[in-house]
Amino acid sequence: MIDLNNKNIERINTGRALCMIFVYIAHCNFYYQNHISPFYFIYKPFYLSFFFFLSGFLFFKDLDNFPYYKKIKNIACKLIWPAIVFPSLIWIPKAFAHSNEVSVYAYLIDIFGGTAAWFVSTLIIAQLLSLVLIKCFKTRLSVMLVISFVTMLSAFALHTIQPEPFPWYYKSGMIALFFLVLGGLTRKYYNFIARFISTKYLIISAVIYLGLMLYNYYYLGYFQAIMSVKYDNIPLGIVSNLLGIFFMLQLSHALPIVKWIQYIGKNSLLFYFFGGGVPLVVGQLAMRFIPFDGYLMTAIVTMLCLALLFPISYVINRYLPWLLDFSLIIKHIKS
Repeated sequence: MIDLNNKNIERINTGRALCMIFVYIAHCNFYYQNHISPFYFIYKPFYLSFFFFLSGFLFFKDLDNFPYYKKIKNIACKLIWPAIVFPSLIWIPKAFAHSNEVSVYAYLIDIFGGTAAWFVSTLIIAQLLSLVLIKCFKTRLSVMLVISFVTMLSAFALHTIQPEPFPWYYKSGMIALFFLVLGGLTRKYYNFIARFISTKYLIISAVIYLGLMLYNYYYLGYFQAIMSVKYDNIPLGIVSNLLGIFFMLQLSHALPIVKWIQYIGKNSLLFYFFGGGVPLVVGQLAMRFIPFDGYLMTAIVTMLCLALLFPISYVINRYLPWLLDFSLIIKHIKS
């Protein structure tokens, strides 16, 4: 088992930042271009599964003396709380922008039913399921991985019966559980796996992964989406997820430590909460004032959105940190 020293934290932040950048690329492309290209096929299999993998790397720490109360508190205060607050703040403008129903019932279903922020809802469910596995199997991560794999396959079966995401994207969480446990298992055997993290294996993993993704784009056309619990080809989808995670693990170790990348990684959930509204607004303005098309437009809008998020996140962290952590409110009340 490894310690989370500064170098490991920096690599994790790099990985989380890369995932979040690809989230913005996907959203910026989706809101006004819907441009499908080989590039989309390349990053789609890993930019969410790798984030869940990294979350598991952090979550499955100290299994011999696992802090259940602390984990439950973090889920409640740092995930469920902001998953209610941030979507609530933009719920009405978002509803009008997407022509959704505006009513108290719709609000309650969307916010308290966990369908407003699918990624965080998925992470919440995956972490809660992880707590159950740890409670039942203690440190036996190999057993947990097998069970989480069965749980993932069960999610696909449940989707055919009940395709709706309500409540809390629980089927997506059942898929994400597998990647969380895989991250925990990687943490446990990191010293062994580190032998295969090098420039040599980065090139090998890149060739294999990119080759498979390009073949899929030009000849197969299979899609996969954790959010909608839809893998056109489940075996290929899982394999591409795993290859993408290994490739991104290599890349996160190979890239230099850059301050602004580290900042995004540290504030990845905050960047996520603005990953819908900001690309929507900036994208609409860009369509009117910037005469470009395709992925050039996507790249420009993505950079504009990320640049805009730095001051927004600074203000929230500096003056409104309680939006991200309910325990700060409790502490203030007690004092």
